[in-house]
Amino acid sequence: MILTERTWRHAETDDDLIACHPVMHELRPMVQTPQAFLERVRAQRPQGWHLLAEWQGAEPVALAGYRFMDNLVHGRFLYVDDLVTAATARGGGAGARLLAEIERIARARGCGKLVLDSEAIAHAWTEAWCGRSQALAA
Repeated sequence: MILTERTWRHAETDDDLIACHPVMHELRPMVQTPQAFLERVRAQRPQGWHLLAEWQGAEPVALAGYRFMDNLVHGRFLYVDDLVTAATARGGGAGARLLAEIERIARARGCGKLVLDSEAIAHAWTEAWCGRSQALAA
């Protein structure tokens, strides 16, 4: 069995985003085409939206769409809009690794919390979230 190297990389280019579309489509079926996905990403980027992917070779297997925010309730926090692991990669720990990397990014940017969109919570909970705290210890 040949193991493919896993890497973390933000999807920045159109080619990266097009490669991510099939995985994101599993979570957001209303974004039906790669072109529609590109248009949505272009609309969200000025709002600070980022897309982090775990890549196995050239294939993304887990995605987190997130942004940094500040408000009175949470202070500075990282908000996860989208969190999904490809169906073919579920059960392999990609979701847990993704959450750990998002947590690392949040800490590095001075965030006191990681806040997940309620739909993202439902997906993450079944994969890897059980037993993890949403509060980030300093």
